[in-house]
Amino acid sequence: MRSSWSIVSRGVLAALVVAGCGLLAACGGGSSGGFAGVSGGGSGGGGGGGGTPGLNTVPVVVDQGPPAAGGSNNMLYTTVTLCAPGSTTQCQTIDHVQVDTGSTGFRVLASVLGTGLQAADMPQSADLYGHPLDECTQFADGYSWGTVRTADLVVGNETAASLPVQVIGDPAAATVPASCVQGPAENTVQSFGANGILGIGNFLTDCGAACAAGAVTGTYYDCPPTGTCAPVAVTLNSQVQNPVSLFAADNNGVVIDLPAVLSPTATLAGTLIFGIGTQPDNALPASAGIYTLDPTYGTLSTTFNGANYASSFIDSGSNAYFFTDDTIPTCTNLASFYCPASTETFQGLIQGQNGASTSVAFSVDNALTDFATNDAVLPNLAGPAGSSLSGAFDWGLPFFYGRSVYVAFESNTAAGVPGPWVGF
Repeated sequence: MRSSWSIVSRGVLAALVVAGCGLLAACGGGSSGGFAGVSGGGSGGGGGGGGTPGLNTVPVVVDQGPPAAGGSNNMLYTTVTLCAPGSTTQCQTIDHVQVDTGSTGFRVLASVLGTGLQAADMPQSADLYGHPLDECTQFADGYSWGTVRTADLVVGNETAASLPVQVIGDPAAATVPASCVQGPAENTVQSFGANGILGIGNFLTDCGAACAAGAVTGTYYDCPPTGTCAPVAVTLNSQVQNPVSLFAADNNGVVIDLPAVLSPTATLAGTLIFGIGTQPDNALPASAGIYTLDPTYGTLSTTFNGANYASSFIDSGSNAYFFTDDTIPTCTNLASFYCPASTETFQGLIQGQNGASTSVAFSVDNALTDFATNDAVLPNLAGPAGSSLSGAFDWGLPFFYGRSVYVAFESNTAAGVPGPWVGF
């Protein structure tokens, strides 16, 4: 999820804290899937056949982010190409798109379009009344608003054709309805921390059965040419969808492979691999564990300091570990992060719905000391969970350093185990 608390969540959090991911911003995440307070699954297929070996990967990098963002920490980015449906000429390559296992769907900032592709080149979706379809995403400290449009998305050598996407800050969007507004608008690269989001979490759609069954305030809106926008039900196929699930092959999950890093580093390069068990490069090792997730909320449990956090999650879109420990001091004038006098090491026990468990060691640095390095890669960055994450332990991007993390999609089977699950 992006440079902040999760852009979308399948109901793990009652409220999501979203702040731009500048050098001193707390950036956490929510669970995989749809909007806050909304549960439900998407449609899906089988196990995802294999494509051509070696063509199912794309480079990823942790760096300072796009210049307009003003700097970021622990943000994982890749580059994609967005095209008008069926076109190979009306296209734009977009760098610094955040890779987020804590949300579903592709979202792009309208302000980055215009070099080969305009928002208007992508047809705007219509709702069941034939009116333009707009989308709202709400956070604890703000909201984003934009159109739903159809595009072809190319990631490396894989293509998701006729994909519903959200164009955030699209000037063609209708006037924001009052029921969407929650704090300030977050429709710019600076407030977003990225040029877009590649949401490749465990779920196939961003709102699921709840939005298909009826109108849900703060999600999708019917916006007639005259009159005001109103919440509207949206079929699964019309919702913003997980792009990888629409690939012709290697479409049952993803693997994020990042090297280990022990101290602040300027940049870190890794690989995003599509599919699980569909190619030699994405086979699950025998040594890896599989931890199944709650099928509605995408969560597992974490036991830490004798307390069990049943709504925990593993999220590449969170820029730190976020958990509760009142013995660790927070930073002066920056209570979003921990600032111990020296590096401290801890253990957390992760357990899946299937009962599989493993102990994970992690360290916590003084965040102000980390930020002073001006490095983008901060492997020991952590902060307090806060009230909105009171039942959760958020294993953010630092968890991914030194691991291959497997994310299996719902309604698919990978490594012989039905999704959703995570493996490492």
